[in-house]
Amino acid sequence: MSQSDISICKICNNVSNNKSYIVQEMMFGYRDKFEYFECAKCGCLQIKEALTNPTKYYPKDYYSFQGLNYSRPNFFKRFRRHQRARYWLYEKNLIGILLSIGRKKPHYFDWLRMSKVKFESKILDIGCGGGGLLLELAKYGFSNLTGIDPFIRDDIHYENSVRIFKKSIFELEGQFDFIMLHDSFEHMQEPLAVFKELYLRLETKGCILIKTPVSGCFAWRKYGVDWVQLDVPRHLFLHTPKSIQILAEQTGLELRNITFDSTAFQFWGSEQYRRDIPLRDSKSYYVSPQASIFSERQIKDFDSAAVELNKKAEGDSACFYLYKR
Repeated sequence: MSQSDISICKICNNVSNNKSYIVQEMMFGYRDKFEYFECAKCGCLQIKEALTNPTKYYPKDYYSFQGLNYSRPNFFKRFRRHQRARYWLYEKNLIGILLSIGRKKPHYFDWLRMSKVKFESKILDIGCGGGGLLLELAKYGFSNLTGIDPFIRDDIHYENSVRIFKKSIFELEGQFDFIMLHDSFEHMQEPLAVFKELYLRLETKGCILIKTPVSGCFAWRKYGVDWVQLDVPRHLFLHTPKSIQILAEQTGLELRNITFDSTAFQFWGSEQYRRDIPLRDSKSYYVSPQASIFSERQIKDFDSAAVELNKKAEGDSACFYLYKR
């Protein structure tokens, strides 16, 4: 067997009993085939050979490469949002309670509360595209917001001081109190090198949040190569809690909390791929729920199933909270 035939895990260096899979691109329906393998030791699913020219698989409509439309809210809107944010995060203040009546708390406040983020914390979003999440945080009164993404066309500077730079993590300087990677870590080619850089960029008492698809889950076992979160070939690594723990131990970070947050997408997306329906197809639930193969009842059942899987730590997406030891 030649060296090129050996599948060496980039997380734990295991070479024994790793299982190979041939998977096809299905987001855009190219159906190009790629080889992945599952590490028998840490469970990480990974592409055997990274893309040398990924442009085809990241077209302009993949996500927002441009800045977003943003208008600074007036004083009263900013005040109301800030008071609600204080209530959701820190204090049971009367003004916040009253202003929150009938308002649904944005899901990202769970991440902020878990990480003990403050309004003045230095926040970094890695792989942020046009900076949509940072703009939302600015509306609630967070004031030190930076994003990086190597795929945007140019640097973006919003009037509220949100700054987005066309950079990779390896071009970054400075340290931050809260570093977020939302569905971006799985696209990065060198996980260990990324973790080492995250350690350098984190303040002593700061927190790193990595939100990413996870392998070894119910959806992977049920759907195999049709599992929608494989997202071939853009997702280079589909981690497990064990593989994230290994990376943390190798880089001086401590994994303290894991919360599973999978959705119905793991079901309807995978069921479509099993039926050879790409994600961007006109018959896809993503494009047109009314034209899809699913009834409202089925989607509700998928939602309920996802909630139960998350409770059992079996969902196909999770948030990992890491700190310096």
